Amino acid sequence: MKRNVNLQAHNTLRLSSAANAYSKIDNLEALQQAINLSHAEQLPMIPLGEGSNVILQNTIKGHVLDIRLRGIQKIKETEHQVWIQVGAGENWHEWVMQSIESQWFGLENLALIPGRVGAAPIQNIGAYGCEVSSLIDSVNFIHLDADNTEQLSVDTLTAKQCLFSYRDSIFKQKLASKTVITSVVFKLDKTFTPQLSYPALKLRIEQQGSSTIDAPLVAKAVIAIRSEKLPDPKQLPNAGSFFKNIAINQQQLDAFLVQHPNAPHFQYINKAFTDNIGYKIPAAWLIEQCGFKGKRTGNLGMHKDQALVLIHYMDEATVDTSAADILRFSDKIIKTVKDRFGFTLQREPQTIS
Repeated sequence: MKRNVNLQAHNTLRLSSAANAYSKIDNLEALQQAINLSHAEQLPMIPLGEGSNVILQNTIKGHVLDIRLRGIQKIKETEHQVWIQVGAGENWHEWVMQSIESQWFGLENLALIPGRVGAAPIQNIGAYGCEVSSLIDSVNFIHLDADNTEQLSVDTLTAKQCLFSYRDSIFKQKLASKTVITSVVFKLDKTFTPQLSYPALKLRIEQQGSSTIDAPLVAKAVIAIRSEKLPDPKQLPNAGSFFKNIAINQQQLDAFLVQHPNAPHFQYINKAFTDNIGYKIPAAWLIEQCGFKGKRTGNLGMHKDQALVLIHYMDEATVDTSAADILRFSDKIIKTVKDRFGFTLQREPQTIS
């Protein structure tokens, strides 16, 4: 355990944040020790991966656990499918590319998403017509409220028990701040079937003019699109898509299109609706219509090419940007969109204190 650790290098927004305590967790023995130390000092435990979807407060009053648990293991297979257990500390994009190389298919549309595997089920990450929940068999985790001081007790939830929904899961709701995910079991196909429901991805594939669509081709197209639209956090600090798209039903969509007939929208499966069909209005379009695309205020702004990405500019920064600054700036966007369109944007990154 280290004390008073600056976490600026541990979050992609590059916010300066001091953790009261910090431990690197690269095996279950280290996790056991960290839990015991936390109990002994009555410190709340805060799991952290690559920090790609968080807003860190100036001071983290707890024990930050840098989860680096590794390992990729085939645990079961049938004629058509394979079950792979992946350590929570594996880099997400590297795992996606390894799955393609191993001819385990399904993750192609999720290439180049930043972060580690353990964060994927928490956020139910998704992109280009695919959500990770459709590819997860189960999630293994340590319940921090349980007595783990003598021996770690690993619990498991099936995909159904994870209560996945759009950018949400039980790990962000009932089990928020109560678990450390240790590994995720993916159920992948042995035969590749392209998922091209997302218009921009389908168009990019068509433009490549290949007679054969395979998993590497889809991943390459996804990587190209993401690289063009989303800035590299190493060059421009950001947390990826900062706001969720607006999810609505058919009736709400019809009413919205009466006022805004040219608004982009797309269909998706939403089991919360009686007919399982929902629609999304891109948050980026709403933000752009309100004039925030490329707009900068002090050290913060929305990206010039992608209005959904909040940038922490550090080139001319004379004072540290705080979580409070980011929340104030994003609150202004939320209010402006609400006043004009009647929709309330929700932030994707979680605020940690």
